[in-house]
Amino acid sequence: MAEILLSIFSFLLLIIILWFTYTIVNIVVTIFRCKKLDKSLKFCFNTTGKIFYGLLTILYIVGFIGGIGAMVYDSLTIYRNGLNVAAFMSVIFGYSASSLVMIGRKNMMVGRMMIDYRKLKKVNFTYNNKMSFVYAQKDYSFSTRFIDKTELRKIISK
Repeated sequence: MAEILLSIFSFLLLIIILWFTYTIVNIVVTIFRCKKLDKSLKFCFNTTGKIFYGLLTILYIVGFIGGIGAMVYDSLTIYRNGLNVAAFMSVIFGYSASSLVMIGRKNMMVGRMMIDYRKLKKVNFTYNNKMSFVYAQKDYSFSTRFIDKTELRKIISK
């Protein structure tokens, strides 16, 4: 009975890995497509953000490849440990990648959404590292913890 339950949980973790890997690949492809449309787009990181996302990217690549490599290995225990590592790294990196901010001359990109600065309304920077705004009659907010706020304010206020 315990073996069946572990097999079910392993299958669910595999689905989680596939979903978040699809999300990460979708974000990366969207970034490349948007950079083709607007060549001036660049990441808007502060120093902490550059270090954080650099280390997180390295950890994701090593953890994901190591987890997949451990799943290929023969032992069932190592298979489940590799599955756990790959799923954990995929969830953490997918969540962090969905809040990437890129700024350009006319556009800003948050996650997978390209936004025209001129159409932003009710822009609000809060003290708890969040920015909220209204775009196309919908409210959006994202974390500004690893973002260069002075550069973002300068671009938006133009």
